[in-house]
Amino acid sequence: MPSKPLGKLKARPNAGRAPAGGSGCGCSLSWTLLTATKGYTQVWVPTKMYDKVATRFMKTAKGKYEKNLLRQRMAPLGVSATCGGTCEGGWCKEVLIQDGGSTKLYVCECSYFV
Repeated sequence: MPSKPLGKLKARPNAGRAPAGGSGCGCSLSWTLLTATKGYTQVWVPTKMYDKVATRFMKTAKGKYEKNLLRQRMAPLGVSATCGGTCEGGWCKEVLIQDGGSTKLYVCECSYFV
């Protein structure tokens, strides 16, 4: 179960895709310091990203053990991505753009009724 919410960090927009119709859609990442890893799958993030998030958690960490785990890059962190924003005449939605069987690629973009 997540113990402490960190807040939202904006993901970089895909430089290869221009927003349609003044879209403000994008993914926001919400990080939590986990007390248990049940229900989560292990993934790898770049060291710079982990360090940036861990630095923010260290400011509120109470115990020495918790700070040491964060410093050593061993504390379990959970991340949730949420598609959101504003669209002109539509809504933001995750859209599947590539289905490679076990690998699926989604983007956050405007959807409309047709």
